[in-house]
Amino acid sequence: MEEIIEVEGIPVLIKERGRHPRSIRIKLKKSGPKGVKNKPFSKLDSRQKQALENYEALGCDPKKKKEAAVGAGYSDKHQVAVRAMDRLLERRPIVKNIEDECIAKHNKGADEKVAEVLVQQLDADHPLAKGTKPDNLARINAAKEINKIKDNYPPKKVDIREVGFHLHFTPNDIEAAKQYKELTNEDS
Repeated sequence: MEEIIEVEGIPVLIKERGRHPRSIRIKLKKSGPKGVKNKPFSKLDSRQKQALENYEALGCDPKKKKEAAVGAGYSDKHQVAVRAMDRLLERRPIVKNIEDECIAKHNKGADEKVAEVLVQQLDADHPLAKGTKPDNLARINAAKEINKIKDNYPPKKVDIREVGFHLHFTPNDIEAAKQYKELTNEDS
């Protein structure tokens, strides 16, 4: 035996052994530890401090983020360790200190200096070549970095989903559609 019920004003067909539709729950995704961005170094926990110290000891090499985080006690899974380091390195005091040091050393902001270096790198010559030969690897890396900054890449994955649904009309719905069609003189 089939039953038709209304859920939020929409008629829904419930089959003999089917269940009534449940309400939809929305769970908000919590971002990582709150407030890490704005905390000064002295207020970080010991593991976070150790990770930053390890990163500095490894020469602030972005390729060694995982190694620095694992040495401080974070999980050795790549995404866990790298994300933890990324959160720590996003801290505003570090960004402010980088900006201050760059202004003191180069008399310009960090953004301007980075832009200048990237543009110079587009015309890089190979340092070990006899004569002047272009350093294609350096030029390609500069172009990649500029494209990342400008967000000049297509999306990595395009999500196309086809979703089917069943629409059940009651006799009242069919009558209302006929009346609408007559009022608007539509042929479809």
